[in-house]
Amino acid sequence: MKLSALAAALAASVILAMAGSPSAYAAAKPKTIKQASKVQVSVTVSEGDNLSMIATDHQTTYQRLYDANTQINNPDLIYPGDKVRIPDVSEQIAHRDLPVEDVAAADAQVQSLRAQTAQPSAIVKSIPVAQPAPVSVSGCGDNSYANYIYMHESGCNTASSSANGCFGIGQACPASKLAYCGTDYACQNDYFTSYANKYGGWAGAYNFWVSHGWW
Repeated sequence: MKLSALAAALAASVILAMAGSPSAYAAAKPKTIKQASKVQVSVTVSEGDNLSMIATDHQTTYQRLYDANTQINNPDLIYPGDKVRIPDVSEQIAHRDLPVEDVAAADAQVQSLRAQTAQPSAIVKSIPVAQPAPVSVSGCGDNSYANYIYMHESGCNTASSSANGCFGIGQACPASKLAYCGTDYACQNDYFTSYANKYGGWAGAYNFWVSHGWW
């Protein structure tokens, strides 16, 4: 048999042997790379922590942390040693409504505390008459949470100024933060609406205010 014919016969026998050998075929297949599972991230609450701080530290929101941690009944009440799970940015989480305390009861409590203040006149004072006429009404805004905070911070008075240098319907500190608004209600409302986002929105800001008496 010629050399070329011998080589062809040997090649054919090797192909037939591999076709009949599953182990040889399996060895030739590329290995499948397993996808790494997502790492679950959680933090342990330390003394002085709150849900807003934890959300800011992990580039997420107060509401999203509350949605992801169903063991938390009141987002304003977390304790040292509690575990808070940080959801992945791609994770789909069911929305949970924030708990809303009875507004009338909370209002009565705040009014009682204010009645005990030694010098209430030192807390809020008016800017000189030379300023543009402020907005001062019994209620302001369409958002009930914002309205509650504005009423308790300033009486919805856009020219309200405190002894410690805060200013406006929501009392921005220092007052210079609202220098570009003056006493314009719409401008101040836009500023405080943006500020409320640090609590996850107006509902979160309201819950924090009721729990702490400030925001």
